[in-house]
Amino acid sequence: MSIDSLSVQDKSAAPGADAFLQFLVNLVNNGSQIESIGVTLQMGGMMVSGSIVSGAEYFDRFAASFTNSLSTVDAETRASVHTSLAELGDVFRVPQPADPLPNYIHLADALFFAADGSPVAGQPTLWRGRTSAVDGFILGRMQSDTAS
Repeated sequence: MSIDSLSVQDKSAAPGADAFLQFLVNLVNNGSQIESIGVTLQMGGMMVSGSIVSGAEYFDRFAASFTNSLSTVDAETRASVHTSLAELGDVFRVPQPADPLPNYIHLADALFFAADGSPVAGQPTLWRGRTSAVDGFILGRMQSDTAS
C-alpha cells in the first residue's frame, strides 16, 4: 500500500467526534461551575435536544429512575441495584483528563425531534450517546409545544 492510497482512505473515512463538542462535555464532566449546557444534537436525520450533564449526574439519575421502577423487588435488592448503577458514575467524580476527550455525551431532559423540527412523542428523559455519532450541534435547547 502506498502513502497516496492511505491518504485517499483517510480523506474518505468518516470524521471522528467533534473536538469542540467533546471539550464542552469535558467542561461539564469536570464538575466545574458549569453544571449543564443546553444543546441540540443533529444525528442521522433526527435531533436530540436537552442539557449536557456530567456522567456522574447521569448515572445518579439513571440509578434513581431505574430502581424506582422496580416496584416488585424488595428494598434491599433495590438499594443494591441503585448502588451498582450509581457507581458507574464514579469515574466522573474525579477530574477528567484533557486527553483522551470523552467518547460519550449525557443529556438530561432530552426531547427528540424529526429533521423538520416536529416533536417525536415522549416525555423528557435521560439520554446517552456516542460523541462520534453526532453530525452537528447548536447551543440551546429546542422546545416542544407538549413539553411545557
